[in-house]
Amino acid sequence: MIQRAGISSMGRNDLALLIGRGRRLIHVDDAARLLKADHREVTRKLARWAELGWLRRVRRGLYIPVPIEAENPATWSDDALYLADAVWTPCYFTGWTAANHWGFTEQVFRTTVVKTTERVRASHQTLLDHEYLVAHVPPETIWGTVALWRHDRRLQMADPARTIVDVLDQPALAGGIRHASELLTSYLDGKDEDELVAYGDRLGNNAVFKRLGYLIGALKLNRPALEGECRKRVSAGLALLDPTGPRSGKAATVWGLRVNVHVEPTGAS
Repeated sequence: MIQRAGISSMGRNDLALLIGRGRRLIHVDDAARLLKADHREVTRKLARWAELGWLRRVRRGLYIPVPIEAENPATWSDDALYLADAVWTPCYFTGWTAANHWGFTEQVFRTTVVKTTERVRASHQTLLDHEYLVAHVPPETIWGTVALWRHDRRLQMADPARTIVDVLDQPALAGGIRHASELLTSYLDGKDEDELVAYGDRLGNNAVFKRLGYLIGALKLNRPALEGECRKRVSAGLALLDPTGPRSGKAATVWGLRVNVHVEPTGAS
């Protein structure tokens, strides 16, 4: 176990100033302003405090204070959603992350799914000990969300209908079309079908309706009105039921789909 080392009296005063009033994030720029010091000097000071166990570096220029009661400063972390919002805001959380939030699945995923207006260099990223699946989206596509608070930050979580539309648009966000079908089944147990159609229209990808219509039949969900709305929106061309699956499979021409992954009702043998 790595314990924090001591710092000077002046260092303690500076650190106390930076984390005063319950501040949970320390940006180099803000620290330089508060300490009235040179940016490079502050950068070195924060890095040194991180080496001593008083801070943890989230990414370049961003640190979080380690609570005094932390048993092992080297492994202490903050909430995964909180850190993601601090780094990638404006953003929202979707896929299996939102599905867990809404109780559509009991499966636990280590990776947090976040869509951000920030440019990202890689889809798989890590902040401290948290893993993320990150995608860039235009600002106008952040809709259908609800606000939730993590400490002092107001986060955006995909609402139930947006969660399902997102995973039908990109089944990989649910871990594949099979798991997406489980989320859909959970959603339709009491949620609004009309909102699902409205969201699908707003997203503008007709493959959502192809997958949705097909799954209603394959999973024997008995939703004739919703299935009918999907049929109205089937466009030309064959989309893959699961874009991450094989390119081969039987064509379901009525839905404009290539069924490259087998799905069946929950509990079917």
